[in-house]
Amino acid sequence: MRVQALLLVVMTVACGPAPTVVIKTTPTECLHDVDCEFLMFAAHRGQCGDDTEPENSVASYLACARAGAPMVEVDTRVTKDGVVVLHHDSDVLRVTDFEARFGTTKSAKVADLTVAEFQSLRMKDARCQGADADLTRCRGATLDELLDATAELGLTFFIDYKAGDLAAFIADVKTKPGADRRMLFFDSNLDVLTRIHAELPQMALMPRVQSADEARQLVATTTLPVTWIHGDPDYVKALAPELKTKGIRLYSNVWLLDAEFIAVITGSEAEKQAAWDKRVKPQLEGLRGDGLSGAGSEWSARMIRGLYPLGWGITRSELRPR
Repeated sequence: MRVQALLLVVMTVACGPAPTVVIKTTPTECLHDVDCEFLMFAAHRGQCGDDTEPENSVASYLACARAGAPMVEVDTRVTKDGVVVLHHDSDVLRVTDFEARFGTTKSAKVADLTVAEFQSLRMKDARCQGADADLTRCRGATLDELLDATAELGLTFFIDYKAGDLAAFIADVKTKPGADRRMLFFDSNLDVLTRIHAELPQMALMPRVQSADEARQLVATTTLPVTWIHGDPDYVKALAPELKTKGIRLYSNVWLLDAEFIAVITGSEAEKQAAWDKRVKPQLEGLRGDGLSGAGSEWSARMIRGLYPLGWGITRSELRPR
């Protein structure tokens, strides 16, 4: 049974004849509860769609927390000297000032940089010029820094382990009590998931599948305690009910809805509302009704506000007068 935290009671005078209690489900509880009713939105690269903070920066994850996002995607790589850092691409050229600092004679790959070199770079953001730039926004972050900065915020992490020595990741997580339970580890390689489970048994595991049949085969043969499967929306409806009986939920990227959301953030307020009401919300609710439990998006904050006006994880239940 899901453990819920009582947040506040709204007085009868304010809310009508029956008192109303507001109950909040935490992201960590929902991550591990197959019956959790809320979509676990994961913000790609820490991009929630509200604040325009540089991707995979500590500032971007803090912004997601302020927006009420339950989960953020964390892209991890390992530097030349064995430090786990947050970065999506194999090199740093797209998002940092590497060429201005190092020219073209040095390799720009994360794996070829020391952590000091990686963190000497500044994000390509107008706010990152000058000696007084906010380093939570403008400097590449380490996993250790992210875990410290978000320890009290309740965020969970979708770990997309891009490359590097897995031992470095495991060692970092082990130094932070409880951090493993706040993580959903995603990988297509079952050997990687097996090692993660052996070292960090409280971490939720999520393999990637390409079809409903592949998912069924995986569930029938694996000995891993898989609780999530990463699939695609087109086969969610056929697969979700049978997996739920086994305690497994489905997660998908909702790229098409991200594209639809362009209409929500442009134009007049009336046009934005119409785009949400007629195009985005019905599709999202349809996927949820079909059994989708997790969704990767760059617009998670806006989707959360649209689906859950009281906030993600909050429900209202009537308390009957005694």
